[in-house]
Amino acid sequence: MFIRILIILLLYCLPLKADQYDVRLEQLFNRLLETDKEEEINNITLNIWEIWLESNDSNIENDFYEGLKSMRKGDLQMSVVFFTRVIEKKPTFAEAWNKRATVYYMLGKFDKSMFDINETLKLEPRHFGAMDGMVLILLHQQEYEKAIEIYEQILKIFPKSKSTLEKKERLADYITKSA
Repeated sequence: MFIRILIILLLYCLPLKADQYDVRLEQLFNRLLETDKEEEINNITLNIWEIWLESNDSNIENDFYEGLKSMRKGDLQMSVVFFTRVIEKKPTFAEAWNKRATVYYMLGKFDKSMFDINETLKLEPRHFGAMDGMVLILLHQQEYEKAIEIYEQILKIFPKSKSTLEKKERLADYITKSA
């Protein structure tokens, strides 16, 4: 009996595994498939982002949050340094790749950003933030058809997202008018 109680206590005391492997994500992504309420979609996506941002790894946490702080201050070069450190220490942490991709995009380094987006998507194929970043790069490169394909992938994750549907429709209209 004592052993059982000890095991139960240990299981509840251990930190939840967070990041793209977190067990809570599956339920949240399933809810995205079902809901058509924009406010609920926004709340669910916010919860997903919160989980993606959790590392529960003291070896990388400081560098990751320093990278975020550097981004907010506009010190993008320093952000790259911090996020690169995180990636070197924990290459399976998808959000570090995604954040560095964002910084590279902000620096106009689209090839590097696209590389990091692809790494993010290898680790978390449902990463709608990375996909949205990919759309921005594709739009910049005037690869509109590919951007539409990415919007379609995002809509597979949350098919009733009005904002994503509107962006896709606006782009499709633009392509039609430009032809």
